Amino acid sequence: MSEIKGQLLGILITIAVFGVVLAGMKIAFSNASSTISEKVAVAAETATGEN
Repeated sequence: MSEIKGQLLGILITIAVFGVVLAGMKIAFSNASSTISEKVAVAAETATGEN
């Protein structure tokens, strides 16, 4: 019984770690995406001469 509990705990910890990594990557990609879109908008305004 103890081995099964240990294996279940290992599985739960692994899922939790992957969840934390996934959440961190989602935040990082979201921030990078908004930064890139802002830079593209500024470059487009500069290229067309609009203010």
